[in-house]
Amino acid sequence: MIQIYPFDTEGFFLGQPDTLEPDPETGKYKIPDNATNIPPVKNGQGMWRPWFDSEKQEWIEKADQKYKDSLKGSPDPPSALDELKAQNALTIVQLAEAQNLIESQAKMISDLFLMLAEGGKA
Repeated sequence: MIQIYPFDTEGFFLGQPDTLEPDPETGKYKIPDNATNIPPVKNGQGMWRPWFDSEKQEWIEKADQKYKDSLKGSPDPPSALDELKAQNALTIVQLAEAQNLIESQAKMISDLFLMLAEGGKA
């Protein structure tokens, strides 16, 4: 029994190796036209989108960066704790803005009282 690596009509690996039994009469292996016994690896590494070149009898990497990025999927959604931290940061910023506004209004009111005490002249 040997392991073979089937590919589709365009030459792309189908994703799962298969096993092949020898011919019971001859004892030889008859590898189908759409398969090879060469594993889809390059420099000892697996491939993203292996394509088999029948003429050269080798696997070629056909995945570009866009394809690789598409397989990564979207990042994990933020956790509840992360959302609470973001809300807390926003609340702190809003509180600081409100305190600044209160301080400027308090100064404006004190200036108005001073003007009134001096007879309304600025």
